[in-house]
Amino acid sequence: MRRLNKLSTLLMKKPIKVTLVSIFVIIILFIGAKNIQMATGNETLINTDTTVYKDNEKLEEEFGGESIIVMYEGQNLLNLTNLHHMKGLENQLQTMDEIYSIFSPVTVVEQLSKRQFEQYKKGITEMSAALKNNQHINTMLAHSDILKPGLPENKKTLNDLLYDNNGKLRDLFSEVITDDEHLMMIIKFQGGIEDSSKSEIVSQIKTYLADHELKATKTFVSGKPVLDDAIRSSMQDSMKKMMLLSIFFMIIILSLTFKVSWRLLPLGMILIAIFGTIGLMGWLKIPITMVSMAVFPILIGLGIDYAIQLQNRYTEEMKEEDSLEQ
Repeated sequence: MRRLNKLSTLLMKKPIKVTLVSIFVIIILFIGAKNIQMATGNETLINTDTTVYKDNEKLEEEFGGESIIVMYEGQNLLNLTNLHHMKGLENQLQTMDEIYSIFSPVTVVEQLSKRQFEQYKKGITEMSAALKNNQHINTMLAHSDILKPGLPENKKTLNDLLYDNNGKLRDLFSEVITDDEHLMMIIKFQGGIEDSSKSEIVSQIKTYLADHELKATKTFVSGKPVLDDAIRSSMQDSMKKMMLLSIFFMIIILSLTFKVSWRLLPLGMILIAIFGTIGLMGWLKIPITMVSMAVFPILIGLGIDYAIQLQNRYTEEMKEEDSLEQ
């Protein structure tokens, strides 16, 4: 009670200074709103001090974190066009520090090609040493993609790498080729990557697939990071809709039922409180989660109630003071 009396006394004695300080604090809080982030990671579900969470962090540091799956769907997928399409995406992602590993049919083909290249190179070196004139061998080495590591440019060379002598697909491709109509690229993140970085990489992958669309093959992106990114976008859209609908209905209710001057003033007060809360969360690095979103409807409901009561009480006191003066 004494604190309330001191606060009321301060407001009465120094109203301008208190108003200026309040405006300054509100501006600072509003600036913090730009730092707010949506979070859907494991830290929103389990305490970061628990043994389970720490063990999972160590596991991700050693073996990588979550994975994005880029799926290719269609007929006759194991062709040079699709593999070079994958290689282009792989080249773009390999420059990023957030990527732990990339595994795809391209990875397997390049491993086989490199192994084959080393075997042929060794054999040719031994054979050329026994021949006086190795001009034809050098020409073959320069022009045959069988003797070059990496993705081949010739379909027959590719088929030799994909299939064994019996025409069966090599077992090395079993992890990335699920059936005749689906093959995938597995992109694994480093451990402890922030949600914002994951969302940026997901966006870049989707942009690449949109800019390099394949005619006979469908592509789509999946995996937990993609789902989390969609959840964060949905949370943002839901918050915007909630705020707009709340403001709309409060304007209607206040206009029809609150018969005083400045009847929309409580709405302004509650908006300041909401944005101030979001700004404070931004400064304190507290992310908005699916749980913390429940605070805002409560804040709106209680805030508008108290603001109406305060304004109504102030109006009554002003009327009583006017009647006493008369």
